[in-house]
Amino acid sequence: MRLLLDTNAFLRLMGDRPLTRAVERALTRNDTERFVSIVTAWEIAIKHSLSVSATDVEAGITAMAATLLPIKFQHLDELYRLPLYTNHRDPFDRLLIAQAIAEDLSMVSSDMRFGNYKRLRVLWD
Repeated sequence: MRLLLDTNAFLRLMGDRPLTRAVERALTRNDTERFVSIVTAWEIAIKHSLSVSATDVEAGITAMAATLLPIKFQHLDELYRLPLYTNHRDPFDRLLIAQAIAEDLSMVSSDMRFGNYKRLRVLWD
């Protein structure tokens, strides 16, 4: 299983806040590959109210044995093809969704709006 954590899921995991059983099971499986996008680090850096430093993000990625996912041109091509929903214009979310689709990753997210994207697999429940 290959999982990309959205920013909220990553922060929950870093803060030892509960995730769903399905997510916890998936994250603890030996064959699970965990990914955290540079987009998540960027979003956290911009939102000072989260009080999480880049060093904290890097340490969190290392602690969960995740791979840092850079932004690639294929992700931007996928972003261009994504439908633009009026109730979901968050640029960070949209780029994370594009990365997950382009890399064939399942997205770990509690955001119900992610279900609007037909080619995106979401793991939460």
